[in-house]
Amino acid sequence: MYQSINFGVIGVQETDLEKKMQLAKRHGFTHMEAGADEVTACGVEKVKALLQQYGMEITCFNVPFHPVQVSEEEFASRMEALPAQAKAMSQVGCSRSIIWIIPGSDTLPYEENYALHVRRLSQVARVYGEYGIRLGLEFIGPYTARKNSKYPFLYTAEKMLELARDCGENVGLLFDSWHWFTGADNRDVFAHIGDPGAIVNVHINDAPEGPLEELVDSTRGLPGETGRIDIQFVLNGLRQLGYDGPVVAEPFSPLLSALSDNEEKTALVKKHMDLVWNGSV
Repeated sequence: MYQSINFGVIGVQETDLEKKMQLAKRHGFTHMEAGADEVTACGVEKVKALLQQYGMEITCFNVPFHPVQVSEEEFASRMEALPAQAKAMSQVGCSRSIIWIIPGSDTLPYEENYALHVRRLSQVARVYGEYGIRLGLEFIGPYTARKNSKYPFLYTAEKMLELARDCGENVGLLFDSWHWFTGADNRDVFAHIGDPGAIVNVHINDAPEGPLEELVDSTRGLPGETGRIDIQFVLNGLRQLGYDGPVVAEPFSPLLSALSDNEEKTALVKKHMDLVWNGSV
């Protein structure tokens, strides 16, 4: 497995894809995430040339819309555009895409919500499959993210894997250490996952102090910042499982929010990634 970076989730204010590649390279990253809109706006051939020039690879992109949180009309419209977006990402060497799954609904009971997710996500997966792209589903762990929902939904790795399997062979899990910790913190999670191919992407981070049931999704920590999440358990579990994909920091940390300089933000993320990567914290 290897480190990758998503500039959006660390608060880097930069829209130019080439400048993002330059920033990543200056701080020792050789892999990064990018949006399908960024790639198509820049142009596939130009992006391929830039990737070669800077020795970078694009590892993952978000599904360009949320398949389950739109009307039937918008879903149909967005699906018409999806093949061209998937083709562009495939052409620049990206074979992973992710989407988060909201852990509750105010309108749909569990079974109806599950059926809607399978119906729509499987359609996305089929398009992706034509271009060699895998889809990772992210479970949302914090109790505060689902406590006000009339109908609770999936919020653990084990349950999300069941949904993934029902959506297609190229659908798997986005494993996020924060959501694992806040949702269950179960130590047999990697034994349950079993197959390294079931994991499409990984996010790592840390958690602030406070009662577990009061933690909110938007306030976390840099990997190794507090030590509350056992990140070594996560990384070692992934290694033992045989996972060979990207690992990205998704910290939403006040330490990052306090910085305004893109170089400083990227340097701080790289510092924490290296510390946990080398087992120093």
